[in-house]
Amino acid sequence: MKILSRGTIPKPVDDIRFNSITFPCIEILPSGRWLVTFKASQIKGDCAQVQSMMMWTDDEGETWSEPYQPVRLPDIDGVPGQCRISYPLSLGSKNVLLLCNWVDVSDTSKPYYDEKNETLKDTRIFYSFSKDQGLSWSEPYLMDTDPIIDPVPLTGQPFLLYDGTVVCHFEINKSIGDTSKWIHKSAMIFSKDGGLTWGDVAKVTEVPNMYYWDQRPNVMNDGNTIVNYFWTLDGLHNRYLNIHSKISRDGGKTWSGFRDTQIYGQPGRPVELYDGRIATVDINRTKSPVITVRTCKGYDIPYDESLVVYDNNSVGQDSCKVSMQEAWQEMYRFSVGHPALLRLNDREMLAYYYTGENCDHTSIEYVRIQYSED
Repeated sequence: MKILSRGTIPKPVDDIRFNSITFPCIEILPSGRWLVTFKASQIKGDCAQVQSMMMWTDDEGETWSEPYQPVRLPDIDGVPGQCRISYPLSLGSKNVLLLCNWVDVSDTSKPYYDEKNETLKDTRIFYSFSKDQGLSWSEPYLMDTDPIIDPVPLTGQPFLLYDGTVVCHFEINKSIGDTSKWIHKSAMIFSKDGGLTWGDVAKVTEVPNMYYWDQRPNVMNDGNTIVNYFWTLDGLHNRYLNIHSKISRDGGKTWSGFRDTQIYGQPGRPVELYDGRIATVDINRTKSPVITVRTCKGYDIPYDESLVVYDNNSVGQDSCKVSMQEAWQEMYRFSVGHPALLRLNDREMLAYYYTGENCDHTSIEYVRIQYSED
C-alpha cells in the first residue's frame, strides 16, 4: 500500500456553527458523486446548536458544494429534537437513502449521557429519500424499531446485501428513568423494500459488564457475509482491551463468537478489496493519535501489511485504564477520530477521519491509498 494524495473537505471559516466537524461519512453514487455528511457544532461536547450537514463533489474533491442541511426532523409527541448525525446509502441511479439520528433537546442543559444513572437522552432513527443525488429530500419518517424502545444511536453507514436488503446498525442504551443495571447492546434492523419499512431486529452483542462500543460492520464481496469490529471496554476491570470482531455468514441474522484482533484502539469501517483481502482502519490514541490501515487475506488470518495514514505526534488522548464515566468525558476531548474506509476502484481506496488543532476546531481529512499495482 502507498499514499497517493491527501485532501481536506473545506468548511466555512468564519461561521462558528462549523467549528467542530465530526462523524464524517462518504458515499459514492453511480454518477461518481461523493456525497458527504458530518456533524457540525460550535463545540464538540453537548450544546444547543448541533446539526447534521451535507456536501458533495463531482470531481473527487477538486471542488465542493456549500454545506447544507438535508432534512429537518420533526418533534416527536411535542418534544423537539436535533438531527445530530446522518448516513447516506446509494440505492442505485440517482436514488439515495438517508438515516438520521434524532435526539431530544427539550432541555439542553442536561447532558446527552447521564454519568450517574448511565442513561441516554431519547434517541430515535428517522429516514428520508432523495431522487436527485442528494440535492433534495423527502419528508423524514420515524423508524419503527419494535421491540426496541430504548435510545438507539446509529453506529455508522447502512449497507446493502446481495438481495437488496438494507442493513441499519445501532446501539441500544438505557432510557432516562430506567433503574436497572445497564447492559450495553449492539443491534441491526433490516429493510427488504429499499428502506420503506423496517423490522426483524437482530442482537449482535449483549454481554454484562462489557462494552462493545461503536460497532463498525460492512458487507463483504459475496453480498451476504458481514465483518464487524468493536471498540472494547471491560467495565468490570475498567480498562480498554484490544479491538474485537465478529462475523456473520447469513446477512446479520446470527453471529460468531468474539475474536481478539490483537490490535489496540478504536476501529473504523472495513472494506473487502477487489482481490479478496480485508482492509481495516484503526486509531490508537495512547501516545498520540495514530491512524493505521491494515490488510489481511481473510477473516481469522493475521494482518500482513499496514500503513500509517495519520500521526500528529502530539500527546496521548486516551487512557488504557478508565471508568465508564471517565471514558465518556475523555471522548469529548478527542481531536482526531471516526476513521473509515471506502473502496474507490480495483486499485485504490479512501481513508477518512476528522482532525484538528483541538477538539472544538476540527475538519474532515481524507487519504487516497493505492493497494494494488495490477
